[in-house]
Formats: sequence, C-alpha cells, structure tokens
Amino acid sequence: MTAVKKAPITPTKTWTRISQWLPPRNADMDYWWKLTGLHLAKMLEAAGYSEDVQVDALIFHYHWIVPYLGPAPGPNNHVQWKSLLGVEGSPIEYSWKWNTPTSKPDIRYTMEGISPYSGTALDPLNHQATIEMLHRIAAAVPTVDLTWTNHFLATLFDHDRSKYAREAAAGTHFATTIVVAAEWLPRGLSLKTYLVPRRLGQKDGMLPLAQWEESLALLSPNCAARAAMHEFLQTSPEGRLMNPYMLAVDNVAPEKSRLKFYMQTPHTSFASVREVMTLGGRIPVPESQLQDLRTLLLAVSGLPADFPDEQEVPCQEQYQPSAIDNFVELPILLSGYLYYFDIAPGPAVPGIKVYTPVRRYGPDDRALADGIMGWMEAHGRGEYCQRYSKMLEDLTQHRKLEDGKGMQTYVSCLFKGNGELDITSYIGPEAFDAALV
Repeated sequence: MTAVKKAPITPTKTWTRISQWLPPRNADMDYWWKLTGLHLAKMLEAAGYSEDVQVDALIFHYHWIVPYLGPAPGPNNHVQWKSLLGVEGSPIEYSWKWNTPTSKPDIRYTMEGISPYSGTALDPLNHQATIEMLHRIAAAVPTVDLTWTNHFLATLFDHDRSKYAREAAAGTHFATTIVVAAEWLPRGLSLKTYLVPRRLGQKDGMLPLAQWEESLALLSPNCAARAAMHEFLQTSPEGRLMNPYMLAVDNVAPEKSRLKFYMQTPHTSFASVREVMTLGGRIPVPESQLQDLRTLLLAVSGLPADFPDEQEVPCQEQYQPSAIDNFVELPILLSGYLYYFDIAPGPAVPGIKVYTPVRRYGPDDRALADGIMGWMEAHGRGEYCQRYSKMLEDLTQHRKLEDGKGMQTYVSCLFKGNGELDITSYIGPEAFDAALV
C-alpha cells in the first residue's frame, strides 16, 4: 500500500457553519471530532440530507459520541483498547444504505465507547463508557428505551468484574462486547445496541446456542419466527454450520423493538447463500431477486458472470489485519459470510440479511466501488454513485483507493417485499492507519 499526501478534506458548508460555535475541548476529543465529525459531514452531504438534519446529526455527534471515542492514538500508533469494529482497531464504522429509484441513501455509524479504564480491572470487558453514554442519552431523549439492552446485559454476561480481571491476568484476551449504532431517519434519531456475549469461562469466544435461547425465551417464550430459525439451524446442512456470535436490539419501547441475531458461516458459495436466504425453502423468494443478489455478490467480489454457484469465493490467503490479536476469541469474523435473522413478533419467519466481508474478499477499494456502482447503474439506482465515489475519495486521505482494500468493509443485502434489494456498504475510517496518525 502506497501512502500519499492528499490535500486536506474540504469542509462542508454545514461543518463550517457549526464549527465556529463549537469550542475545542481536549486533544483526544478534538482529534476524534476533526476526523469522524468531518467524515460524517461529508457522508451526510453526499447522501442529500437537508441542512437542518445535518446540523442535528453533527451536534449530536459532537456532544454525545465524540467524548466516548477514547484517547487519540499515541506514539507508534499505541492505543489502550482496540475495537473489533475496525480490523486495525478503530472504534467507529460508518454505513451507506444505498438509494432506491424512489429514496435517498441513509447514513448510520456504529461506535464502541472507550474510557481510560477500558480493559483494566475496573472495566475488563469495556462496558462502562458505552453504558454510561446510553443512559445519558436515554435521560435526554424520551424515545430511547433501554429495556431490552438492560435485559441482555443482565443475562448474557456475568457480573463479577474481579473474576473477569483474573481471566485477563491469566492470559485471556477480551475484545469488544458492546457497541451502539446511531442513525438519523425522517422520524428522528434511532439507536441500536449490539451485544457479543462473554460469560466467565466461555470457550473459544462462543456462547452455546442453548444459552442464547435461555435469555431470548425470557423475553418471548413463544415466537414463530425464532422457532423457524431454530428449525433451520437444526435440520439444514447449511444451518448446522452457522455460528451465533452477536445480537442487536432497537432501543425503543419493547412492543416496538426487533431483535437481530447475527451468525457466521464458513461457506461463501451462492448455493449456500440461496439456502440461507430462503431459510431452506421456507421463505418464498422470487428467482429474479435471487439473481439480482447473485449479480451483486459477483460485482463486489470481482468475479465473472459464469462463476459457478457451488464454488467458494476466492479470498486473500494471508489475511493479516494489524489488530489481528483482537480476533483471537472470534476468528470466525475474519472469514466466511455473515447473516442476521430479524426476529419480530407476528411474522412466521425471520427476515434475513447477508453480509459479504469485502475487506477480505474481492478487489481493491477502487475496483470494489466501481463494481457496486456499476450494479446500481444497471438497476436504475445510479443517482448517487458519483457522490459515493467522491465521498470515499474524501475519507481516504492517506492512500489512493486503488492502492489497497479495507476502507469498504462489508456489503449487505436484504430482500424487500416490493422486489427491491436493500443494500448497504460499510466503511471503516482506518483511523489507526500509520499514515494517518
């Protein structure tokens, strides 16, 4: 990868408007505001958000998110706690939900709170900063409800910090177990909490499915969609390969919340994707949608149209991200495809989303961007392609897009009832890249 010296990012009009009234605070907060705040400003502008919403989102980010992003990188790029959100340890990841022919893109970001006590005996799992942030936001924003977040914190973790500290002292490497996503939608702020369970003595970083179910059943003993998911996991050859590792909840009143259950599979063939996305034939999906998904996955993987459906997607054989030690308990996150199962009251089957980790699979960032933009153009969704390309160039200040990969981390897809594909690109700021700090 070739480091380059680009011109500084040109601030957006909204960034310039509000920054004059936002005082500097300390070196750590100022570092994160100037990096992530400007990234967010560029993304919101590229996605066509109104100036009023841009102001709201940036002010929220300045006051509520930036103070919890932790210390800025120190000498030799040293940080006390490296997050699983970025393969180099960044505590934030952005996403660009692509427009449809009738809608604009949506911007979201996910962050892990970090404090001076992260990873110490006081906070061995690094929960304190994120939980404090969530409770402060809930006290200020009436629509934020932490009932489900509190339930899973109580049932998927143990609560004797001294025992976790002893495991760490004995050589256990703890990593990210809680992150929060913020999104500005037409109805206002939306927050989600993501939890990666970690019980004392847990082997290989994986919680057995039965223990997940104990916690889930306390909230909803009888759920048809969850039962359909379990049947698939137990009876399908593809289902039996899946590894549960994370869940997410909407931070709203429980009767309005949904639960997303995240799993990994080692398989990347389209035959495997078809089996999972149809829940082994339990979900009727039009063949046209399946073929659209197939061409999307080929486009972002840099593969030809005649690539066999039964063949695994080729990848970098020696994938060695700089924060690879972070993945020692969850090495599954460095290979295979990811899925979530959207469990909500009422439906008989879950909604399913597939994630391809393009940080490992497929071409460099420029070719990857060209691939997904080409697919969008071919499907009548190309209105924001050039804005997306320019936004990526602005965010990648330390190298050329064609000189490496990792700025675009995942591409996800969910089938919508109207025949369209709900597609999202995930973007890592590479904040701890040596060329940036």
